[in-house]
Amino acid sequence: MPIFPIFLSAAIKFDEKQDKLNKSALTEINTTITINDFPGSLNNWTWAKNQGYCTGTGTVSNPYVISELFFSTSTTMWNCLSIHHSRKHFIVRDSEFKGHSQYAGVQLYNTTNGVITENFMYPFTGALVWLFNASDNVIRNNNASAGFFYGILIDSAAGLTRYNTVSDNLITHNIAAGIQFRGGVSKFNTVSDNDIFNNTLGIEMGAFADNNTIRGNHIVNSSSIGLFINTVSQGNEIYENCFFTNNIDANDNGFNNFWDNGVRGNYWDIYNGSDANSDGIGDVPYNITGIAGSQDNFPLMSCPTPTTSPPPGIPGFDLFLILLASGASIIGIIIISNKKKSKP
Repeated sequence: MPIFPIFLSAAIKFDEKQDKLNKSALTEINTTITINDFPGSLNNWTWAKNQGYCTGTGTVSNPYVISELFFSTSTTMWNCLSIHHSRKHFIVRDSEFKGHSQYAGVQLYNTTNGVITENFMYPFTGALVWLFNASDNVIRNNNASAGFFYGILIDSAAGLTRYNTVSDNLITHNIAAGIQFRGGVSKFNTVSDNDIFNNTLGIEMGAFADNNTIRGNHIVNSSSIGLFINTVSQGNEIYENCFFTNNIDANDNGFNNFWDNGVRGNYWDIYNGSDANSDGIGDVPYNITGIAGSQDNFPLMSCPTPTTSPPPGIPGFDLFLILLASGASIIGIIIISNKKKSKP
């Protein structure tokens, strides 16, 4: 049994941080907030600052800062916090999001220059972060776990979700996917150094997810596929990731995707090739499942960042899923039984 590659220090940091957040006197917000910086909008950053939602001036040296808020909007059909049409510099940090199952904690729409960091998603919020036609943003050091759909959603309708960085996040127990690329062309984004485990899909790259970099992630215990690439996605570079105990490590149905950087590939826990010259690179390629016929030409013999800690669970989450599945099964049996009784 391979060692689960989850950073012990990261897990402890998140546990301590969340414990501190839950015990501190966070300001609770029970209504959705939309900051719209489109010219002429009344709910712009100045309005948000006057409402006490943020500090700062929106510059590089003094960004707007939204911090230490607890959004509890799970009964409202919208995102907890939406930022639209913004070019100002801003940070959202140290906050917790308990949102509706169909929506996100933070949505960035047609927005640049944002940093989303050190935040937590309450279980069964739709996703922690939803990038939609948003570019040049950083999503870093968040706990994006137990989402009803996703941890982080990278979405685009017109090829405008570009140059975002998603790094060093803890992404676990999401029902659909840890990270999903969805919609129109999402290009030149970097997903790196995330701990992605116990999701149905670790990373799902939907239609037209092109020329993105997937590097240095730990993808563990995906019940379906660790990394899935859709048929019309191409040019993605995937290397130095570690795949452990997934049902299927990877599936590539796209074309011209690169599973190494020309020197180093990925670590696959089921790779059984040799390393005759002991350079840490397997002597034979690793074949990727899928119609693309892709190969990792330089498979790694060991994970570049191994650790010794098993991935922590989410208290009550697995029990909830068991009860949910059991309830669905019981309802199904009742429906079938009633149908049989109703037949002439």
